[in-house]
Amino acid sequence: MKLTELVSALSDSARILALPDVEITGITADSRQVEPGSLFVSIPGARVDAHQFIGDALRRGAAAVVATRDFEVPAGVGGFLVPDSRLALSALADKFYGSPARKLKMVGITGTNGKTTIAFLTQAVAAAAGRTCGIIGTAGMMLGDEVLEHKSGYTTPEAPTVHRLLAEMVRREADMVAMEVTSHALEQHRVAHCRFDVAVYTNLTHEHLDYHKDMESYFQAKAKLFHMMRPGGVAVINIDDPYGPRFVREVPTGVLTLTYGFAPNAIVRAEDVEITAQGVRYRLVSPAGTTVVEAPYLFGAYNISNALAAIATGIALGFGLRGTEAMRTAKGAPGRFERVDCGQDFTVVVDYAHTPDGFEKLLSDVAKIKAPGRKLTMVFGSAGHRDQTKRPDMGRIAGDYCDRLVLTEEDPRTEDANEISRQIATGVRRPEVEIILVEDRVEAIEQAIRTAEPGDIVLITGKGNETELEVQHPTTWTGDVPVAEEALRRLLTDPNRRRQVTA
Repeated sequence: MKLTELVSALSDSARILALPDVEITGITADSRQVEPGSLFVSIPGARVDAHQFIGDALRRGAAAVVATRDFEVPAGVGGFLVPDSRLALSALADKFYGSPARKLKMVGITGTNGKTTIAFLTQAVAAAAGRTCGIIGTAGMMLGDEVLEHKSGYTTPEAPTVHRLLAEMVRREADMVAMEVTSHALEQHRVAHCRFDVAVYTNLTHEHLDYHKDMESYFQAKAKLFHMMRPGGVAVINIDDPYGPRFVREVPTGVLTLTYGFAPNAIVRAEDVEITAQGVRYRLVSPAGTTVVEAPYLFGAYNISNALAAIATGIALGFGLRGTEAMRTAKGAPGRFERVDCGQDFTVVVDYAHTPDGFEKLLSDVAKIKAPGRKLTMVFGSAGHRDQTKRPDMGRIAGDYCDRLVLTEEDPRTEDANEISRQIATGVRRPEVEIILVEDRVEAIEQAIRTAEPGDIVLITGKGNETELEVQHPTTWTGDVPVAEEALRRLLTDPNRRRQVTA
């Protein structure tokens, strides 16, 4: 695309330093990704002044540069000054890729927990209605069963990646996209030029306060999604969450509201709920009708809530109740209450829960299926250089439900993993809880599995289906599921292993 055409996307407040007749071949805010013909957008960071990378971008062949303050523009290179380079990045990416969000039904999902599962369940609901739905989020970028790209970095990618993926989905004739939209993405304009047909709110709990500072700022960041909707769109809001009524009040004029939950006033609600180790069953009451929903692959009340969000999204998009049949086979997202079964006589589950609220919802339901006299062991940690105030809360909640805690590394980055574990342990209130600190995550998982008895439950949480661990030492960890499978295989082939218990 010609630079002269592309920069028409910039606001009137942009100042042109130089506008040569050059071709732009790509857009990036990372100088390391600049190639000849790229347009480089310099984004000032909290710790690093991105203007220092303009020279590097020019040496790599940048054909144009957008910045927030004056810089020297070489001959033949485009130069522009803007008041907000993040907003400019979004506008340019949208223009460069042909405004793909306008050609798709856009479902944006925000909230602390549940976003990924709702995205996958929405995809299943869409498929049952004969629609092809893409996914952008924590588990990667997918179209149907095909992985277009594995997750790299952010849950909601930077604007050029968002629009490039949307354009690819348009090219492949997708009908709609379910996108996880984080509070960081909303604050940083990563989806500023997307307009959503459906906006889903899950919940708001203690998370990311290292960035937002307080819950009110966190709320305001999330609320931005509802002001990015198309007229006639539908806001799907969890009315069971304490912040739910406030989000209902945020819905602008011209946008409809569908609340969901277990509360009697929820427009889409679950009644007569049954939760077992073999799945969930409930009666769905909705404007599209009433029916019984059976979901043998989903577990817990929180996943009923996630399913209600997806079903409500289908109703909002005109699918009626066709999506309810999808719940018979829907497995949710990978790494979300994913059972690891190698024939052992105890239960091993991998889950992504990594917040106090996530712990409470997961463990309160697991407690209902734990057999009397059996033990619940939980392997987890907390991310380094993130909100430290939640760590004791995580320890308190885990300690209230579990018999044994194996505290380990969970992306400690440059923090001391054992110190993080000690901070978690300060929250444990029950003295009878066994607390074990094992820095290496592989060893922690192996120990939890090795010490499990028949009928016990081992929960491995915090990483879900992720396959990269941010640590400062060599590691053999390749993901919680493969590490658990290998530990189970070794255990089951051990000649000293006790005989399997038969029911």
